[in-house]
Amino acid sequence: MPSRHIRMRHLRCFQAVARQGSVTRAAEALGTVQPSVSRSLRELEEDMGTQLFTRTSNGLVLNDAGRMFMAYVSGGLSQIERGIEAMQGRMAGDRIVAYVLPNVVRMIMPGAVRRFKDLYPEIDISFLAATSGGLQQLLSRGEVDFGFGRLLAAEHMEGMNFEHLFSEPLVFFVRNDHPLARRSAIDIYELDRFPVLLPNQGTIIRSEIDRFTIGQGLSRFTNVIETISFEFARRYVMETDSIVCYPLGAMKQEVAQGFVTPLEFGQGAMMGAVGVTTSAGRTLSAPAQLLVQMIREEVHAQNLS
Repeated sequence: MPSRHIRMRHLRCFQAVARQGSVTRAAEALGTVQPSVSRSLRELEEDMGTQLFTRTSNGLVLNDAGRMFMAYVSGGLSQIERGIEAMQGRMAGDRIVAYVLPNVVRMIMPGAVRRFKDLYPEIDISFLAATSGGLQQLLSRGEVDFGFGRLLAAEHMEGMNFEHLFSEPLVFFVRNDHPLARRSAIDIYELDRFPVLLPNQGTIIRSEIDRFTIGQGLSRFTNVIETISFEFARRYVMETDSIVCYPLGAMKQEVAQGFVTPLEFGQGAMMGAVGVTTSAGRTLSAPAQLLVQMIREEVHAQNLS
């Protein structure tokens, strides 16, 4: 049974301390004083019957219990805030622009958008089905609300926040009757005997593939077709002896239908974090927050998290 002593101020103070790592900085973020935050945090931990933070020389860090509680508090507070904004009519007339990579456009976004549109059909959603760099600049300039896809390289994450939702490998796929299909002990040089379809240079996943290829002892594939068109790659790999390297989820439907098969080579070696990237200095609009929540729900519904 929920405690009758826990109030919204307790939860807001807890969330602020978790995010700021300091009672003093949390008080500044909340526009209050440090003793008030300390008191609220102490009351919350007493009422919960457990400590939520580890006290270190550098500040406060969530412990296991705190991390679990934070997962519920963040979602709950966000839902309450969105509900208040929706009831006040602040969602009306808004528009969402998201920078979404092709694999999650196909795999996650249909379900997430369906959930969103069931609630707010009047709010427009625009996807930039982007594949190359530029997310950092777009977010900084406020031209997109958030990005959804693989984690950017560290040098492009300055001023950005990333919420990890699931992990996904890059996988080499071939048609079901390809000479390499269902073979084990394949090496990179056997792949190089065939045409290889890769994303264009400068894309996030192309950089990962290039690093992997070099690590396997091959500077580059001999016969390369570069494309960001999923439809072309899907058709071409099913009609030729070519090989395509894509995120596993992007070809999930084709694998289930028996059109293509993943090669055993390199599986798990190119695992990448997939999630939502936002600007650290900008608060998402209520509609954008709601769409991100629908993305979380779709990821959970597909058992990816």
